[in-house]
Amino acid sequence: MSPAPPPPPPPPLGFRDADGDGRTVAQAGAICSGASLPPGYSQVPNEPDCDDTDPAVFSTVTGFADIDGDGVGDGIATSFCTSGGLPAGYAAGDGDCAPDDPARWQLLAYRYRDADGDGAAVAATGLVCSGAVLPAGYLETAPVDRPLDCDDTNPAISVALTIFADGDRDGFGAGPGQLACTNGSPPAGFSTVDTDCNDGDPAVWASLVYTAVDFDGDGVTAPAMGSRCTAGMLLPPYFATPHGNDCDDTDPAVSIALTVFADADDDGFGAGPAQLACTNGVPPDGFVTNGTDCNDADASVWAFLTYQGIDSDGDGVTVPASGQLCTNGALPPPFRATQNGNDCNDSDPTVTHLAVRYPDQDGDGVGAPPRQILCIGTTTPAGFAVGGYDDDDTDPTVIESDDDDDLELLLGS
Repeated sequence: MSPAPPPPPPPPLGFRDADGDGRTVAQAGAICSGASLPPGYSQVPNEPDCDDTDPAVFSTVTGFADIDGDGVGDGIATSFCTSGGLPAGYAAGDGDCAPDDPARWQLLAYRYRDADGDGAAVAATGLVCSGAVLPAGYLETAPVDRPLDCDDTNPAISVALTIFADGDRDGFGAGPGQLACTNGSPPAGFSTVDTDCNDGDPAVWASLVYTAVDFDGDGVTAPAMGSRCTAGMLLPPYFATPHGNDCDDTDPAVSIALTVFADADDDGFGAGPAQLACTNGVPPDGFVTNGTDCNDADASVWAFLTYQGIDSDGDGVTVPASGQLCTNGALPPPFRATQNGNDCNDSDPTVTHLAVRYPDQDGDGVGAPPRQILCIGTTTPAGFAVGGYDDDDTDPTVIESDDDDDLELLLGS
């Protein structure tokens, strides 16, 4: 009979829970046991235990001393084995920028600064130790209702102005501009306006341009360009806009320039070279405004008229002719403005035009060659006829015959 096999070796130890709080610590070794490890020993870890002798503490936490109690610590980190929380006087986070001041604990960025507390800021960037928000005098954005402060050390001034010396204290300055830090108004003796045209006279300050003058006071201006130092308004004789165009601004009796012509025969029509006269609107004696007189030595004529025909015999039919006559406004006979026909004899009113006619020796009303061109009136002269086909102009009974048939055409047959 063989001997019984030896019992298996006990399982190796891995983790220990000596205080029975359900959390383990690593522990190597072996323990005499039965088929399984006794309570308090395990090969599988649970949550780690920072103190396996005290079931009331088990978690390791790290904290920083929080002297001012603002919830943010500072200094070197300290570890504690506790039931889960830090002891009083410690905080989980560090970086307190003011360890002794519970109102400040974090660095906040600012972009503007109002050191004098006047509500106007200057551009400045940096970090400041703060509480939940930036402290007074530190701003992330500039005030929307105030310009940037020109002097952040003096709360009485903050507005930068360009000012000009106002020597006569009329509210309008002159000279070079200067930069001043003010309360919003220029200092005494200065103005923000530099338009004073005479800073030695408080009665005038505005330079105004004039384009016309009326020195003779007749209400009609003459062109002129310049400027005047005024109290804001141009006064006569200077005007911003012209009124008329005075040809002589030294004489109130005349103001209207007229182009005139000498009228020697006093017929109301002038002649000769044009002349410029300054008048009251009416040409001077012996002058008129038109220069169309064709004979300024004869008051009965003054107008050149063109004719295109002449009718010397008064029959209403003209002969071609063209030219001009100096008249009283109407062409005299025999001149006509337009041509009418072509009179073949302008000395005889009974004949008016040329026509082809044939001699009619037998007086039968039909003539025979040779044809002739006659100057006639409304009727054909005696001894002539319109037609020229009479075969026998010596016999009034014969007008026309046919050579082939030996026919005769007899008058009245």
